[in-house]
Amino acid sequence: YSEAVNQQPVIHIIGGGHVGLALSELMKYLGFYIKLYDDRTDLNTIAANSFAEEKHFVNYEHIGSLFKHTENDYAVIMTIGYRTDKTVLKQLINKPFYYLGLLGSDHKIKVLWEELEAEGHSTKSLRNIYTPIGINIFSKTTREIAVSIAAEIIREKNRYLPTGRNQG
Repeated sequence: YSEAVNQQPVIHIIGGGHVGLALSELMKYLGFYIKLYDDRTDLNTIAANSFAEEKHFVNYEHIGSLFKHTENDYAVIMTIGYRTDKTVLKQLINKPFYYLGLLGSDHKIKVLWEELEAEGHSTKSLRNIYTPIGINIFSKTTREIAVSIAAEIIREKNRYLPTGRNQG
């Protein structure tokens, strides 16, 4: 992995709710270019999101066609619920993102993985998804959840940089 100098990393935040808003603010502060996606046009958190450079209102059934040349991009899936998360994930699972994460409880992820494996998705492709997303800091609020997600993304973004620290 190499990062182009003076080029902002791109993060695709799929789900414009409260966590999406908090994550947009934090990632903007960290220098990311924010692309926000949701299927709800009247959501107050999307209207309040002044941090996203791009806002896309999309039908989740067709979201996969919007992602081209994503090998250096970061994507997080945090839609309103299980069904929409699954709809989005099935379209993005084989896209070459540098980082693809999914928000959800351990139970939700377990059930989703069982369904995806039964539908023919390989265990290998599922292992490439960061889930449950974020570093476990026992988050309770939307901003704490955003911090845990941002920390995980930063760790992965900087993992192979010559920092002199143990990169294990």
